Amino acid sequence: RYHLTTHSVQSISNLGSRLGILRSTASSKDPQVVHSQDGYLYLNDNMYRNQPVIHPIISLINNATRAWNLKLESQSKDFTTAVSEYRRRNNRNPPKGYDRWWTWASKNNVKLLDEYDYLHNSIKPFFALPPQVFRQRASALVNQQTKWSFMIFVVSIRKGQLSLSGQQANIGPRPNEMIELLKDIAHLLPDMDIPISGEDLPAVSVSARNYEHHIDAVRNSTFLSPHDLEDIKDHHGLYGWSNTCSTQSELHKYLDGLQDLSSLSRIGVGQSYIHDPLPLPTFTQPKVHQFFPLFGFTKLNGFAELPLSPPSQFNQEMGTDLSWEEKLNKLFWRGSTTGTFFSAINNWRMSQRTRLVKFSNEPRGNVTVRKTDSQDNLEYFEGDTRELNEKYFDIGFTNTPVQCDINDGSCQAIQNGYVFKPFAEPSTMNRFKYLLDVDGNGWSGRFHRLMSTKSAILKRYADRVQPWYHYIPVKVDYQDLYDIMAFFLGDPNGLNGHDNLGKQIGQQGQEWTQEYWRMTDMQAYMYLLLLEYSRLLNRDPEDLYSMDYL
Repeated sequence: RYHLTTHSVQSISNLGSRLGILRSTASSKDPQVVHSQDGYLYLNDNMYRNQPVIHPIISLINNATRAWNLKLESQSKDFTTAVSEYRRRNNRNPPKGYDRWWTWASKNNVKLLDEYDYLHNSIKPFFALPPQVFRQRASALVNQQTKWSFMIFVVSIRKGQLSLSGQQANIGPRPNEMIELLKDIAHLLPDMDIPISGEDLPAVSVSARNYEHHIDAVRNSTFLSPHDLEDIKDHHGLYGWSNTCSTQSELHKYLDGLQDLSSLSRIGVGQSYIHDPLPLPTFTQPKVHQFFPLFGFTKLNGFAELPLSPPSQFNQEMGTDLSWEEKLNKLFWRGSTTGTFFSAINNWRMSQRTRLVKFSNEPRGNVTVRKTDSQDNLEYFEGDTRELNEKYFDIGFTNTPVQCDINDGSCQAIQNGYVFKPFAEPSTMNRFKYLLDVDGNGWSGRFHRLMSTKSAILKRYADRVQPWYHYIPVKVDYQDLYDIMAFFLGDPNGLNGHDNLGKQIGQQGQEWTQEYWRMTDMQAYMYLLLLEYSRLLNRDPEDLYSMDYL
């Protein structure tokens, strides 16, 4: 099992941490402040130790508000503008049927009509495949002729009617959930067969070199050569995750002996193991493949899956919610021991949930924490982790270990070494002002339910949602949790917190689910995704614009 989330970041705190904010040993030539696209801000602490500066979270929240308002204001107001914006973003025409999609989405009050970059970036490499090759690979997935057949169910559309087939068609709730999601738009879609992975995890790993060849071909409006179509372009002598990274990445420099981990500045770099080798998965190394158009509910960097809207748990009972003022001043999380298989041959202690429970419950002496003074200027205090954990967190596993090897002692090891607490119903979780969302084996199905409450949600990363406006981003090693909670809840004495800003983010997150994350919004995404897929399935080799909206 992999334990990286979609966008992973550095995980060793003494090499720098961020919240937000980077604790840096960087020299004065480094930039003082660097903003990243995923809601983080890198600050060279040494530059500000002896001068007043507004706490960075204030800047992050203000910037997020401006960015969100600008995004809303910039959405296309008419179809002609939408077509132009599509062409500007994607350097190609919209797919045939885009006019009907626009009419349907507008009629159903879909508000982010231009914001499908993740969809388009995921499907973009497949435009490098000649039409007949794309059809062959899609057909192989549909007809159970690949190594992934055991994990696939197929949704077929014929004259607006839906049906299921494939080895996963009768396993678990996901096939029927997908039928339920598509049933109201099936009559708007062309006939097609949609191969979908029913697994928690992505499967079609691709090498960085292969991805770059696909993107180069698309950029040059050409197809891959017969040789490039067959060559998966893995790197000689490298294995697994390292193949998904560019030869110019920090990981490759490290593996080639050209880069010492301690020399990485970690300011403004991309947030994944590609740029920072430290969070590289410590087990289950994927084997790279050709690009196959398999749909999936989870996508990682270095994988070719076409990401679906996951309907699982969308209508989960939310429980009783309280007003913000009635909620408790702590960060709350409960969950099972998923995210890996706990056995002696797996480094399960590095999985995301075990690290969280250990971090939030284990005393580790004193740490330096950022807070604000009464004027919102950045200050620091030394806090005892035992006291900080008690003040800020209510976090633990639930009941007893699952997904563990009884015979080799792993179940007992996790039972003895980690905090377990009673199972918490949604109404219990809703009693807390701050709720943490952590992936398990795959994506988090509870995210929609959490965002539907008045609580403020902390999460590593979520596409489309505005960080610091709809949710509070937290880094994958959790080292910024003390800084975040000190900002919102105040120091150990409860001084200089920002309860009003936490309430504001909670309200805005709830509004997001009500206005931008409806079933209709997921259907709009699926409708457009399947128009794009239909274009690739049905293009005429003699007229590549035959399935475009012109």
